[in-house]
Formats: sequence, C-alpha cells, structure tokens
Amino acid sequence: MCGSSSYYHPDQYYAHNLLQFIIPYLSLDKKYCLFLDIDGTISEFHPDPSQSFISLTTLNTLQQLSHLNVLIIFLTGRSVKVASKLLFPLKMPIAGTHGLEIKIDDDTQFSIATNAIHFSSLQDDIRKRCQPYPQLLIENKTYSVAIHYRQHPELADIAKQIAEELLETYPELKINEGKYVFELLPQQADKGQAIQTMLEYLNLNDVFAIFIGDDKTDESGFKVINQLEGISIKVGPEPTQAHYRLKNVEDVTDFLDLFSQFLEEHCLRLSQVSEGEKACLD
Repeated sequence: MCGSSSYYHPDQYYAHNLLQFIIPYLSLDKKYCLFLDIDGTISEFHPDPSQSFISLTTLNTLQQLSHLNVLIIFLTGRSVKVASKLLFPLKMPIAGTHGLEIKIDDDTQFSIATNAIHFSSLQDDIRKRCQPYPQLLIENKTYSVAIHYRQHPELADIAKQIAEELLETYPELKINEGKYVFELLPQQADKGQAIQTMLEYLNLNDVFAIFIGDDKTDESGFKVINQLEGISIKVGPEPTQAHYRLKNVEDVTDFLDLFSQFLEEHCLRLSQVSEGEKACLD
C-alpha cells in the first residue's frame, strides 16, 4: 500500500532517489493521473506574482508525459485564466482558485456553487485597509482576494490582521494562508475536494493518482491522495501529510523528467518484447 504512513520519510529526497523509492509502486498496467500545483512546485516564486513563469524545459516534459498517456491536472490558487496563460501552449484540465473554477478543455468550463458574496465590496474594503501599507500587493480574482507580502515579509502580521478583521465582516469566507499570502475566499474552496471533483467528472475510477504540491493549501489534497493510496509529494521542509518529499522546484523538474524517462524506457521494452513474440510466431 503506497499510501501507508510506514513509507513516510521525514527527510528530503533528491529526484532520482525518490523515483527509485517509489518504482515498486509504478507499473505500465496503471493509468496515471498526475495532479500538480503551480507556484512553488513547477514555477519558482517571484516577488511579483504576475512575473512568474514555468520553464520551457518543464513545459516540454509535461507534454512528453501527456504523450505517454499520463493525464495531467493542475490544482492552483491562480484563476483558470491566469493559469492557462502560465501553462501555454499546454491544454490540460485546470482546477483554479483552489478548485472553485474548473476547466476541462476550451469547451467545458464551470464553477463550483458558492454562497452569495459581494466581492466588489470585499475588494473595496481590502483596498482601504491596505492603503497605509502600499508595500502589500492586492490580487483580485473572480472568487477571492489575496493579500501578498512576498516583497516585504516583515508585513506578514499586518497582512494577517487585515485578513482576520475582514473575516468578521464576511463570515461566509475563510482565510487560506499560503506562502507570503493570505487569501479570503469561499468556504467551498478546497484542493482535496477539487481532486475528487475532477476524478468524478472525468470518470477516473481506476487511476493511480500522484499529487505534488508545496503549500499549506495542498494539504487537503495530500490527504485525499493518501486515502486513494496514491503518491503524495511535498516540496520543501515544512510539516506535511504527504508521504514523500522533494527539495525544491528544480527537483520537481528533475523528478518529472526521470518519471517520463522511466515510462518511455518501459514502453520501449514492452514494444521490443511484443515484436519479439510476433517474430517467434511468424
């Protein structure tokens, strides 16, 4: 059982070591579904979130994995619109805003039902409260508002206080604490639920699920993956429910490349065996 806590190791793994550790659970008989967070997982943090990007190397590796019949689904706090731009030219399913927005493809998009929330009023209230602190960056999304303090970590307590005070006015919301950000969003926003929504909508009853994420908001996703006896991978040293670790974004890129090579090599071997059997029959 891959999800057993007995396989959890508190130390960070390098990509090659992690792949070797989980190889016993991998098989070409399985249909893989790879869930990926974006920021801090396949994209380095940038002081200005709008300047973040995903390397061409990573995009190419993800495309190769897709060609190897790995279904890739992105789980992100970004809106679907912004995530789609980051991932271009890839066209893969996205659960945006922590699962509140779902994009299966260009023709199939929907949002999760939420309580009636006046986001325009919330945006105005946050803007007013943040006026004394112009160093804070406000990000307005369709279904949430985020207060970033990446460029000024010393303002973490101020950002948290503003978010908590606003929660008293908007009790139908919750606070998601991420890396250098406090985000106010509907209670229904949850990456674990987003995984279940994607699996159910796409009728993925018999897949081997892998999820790689780096943030507190990914923990509910790790919990669901563990329940499914899949592979949960935490990026970084913080406490986690994930059963495995990678050190950083670079290590994630290396791991994805090694995973792609592993599948490609095994596909080639199967092809060679099949050709050999055919020759014997002939």
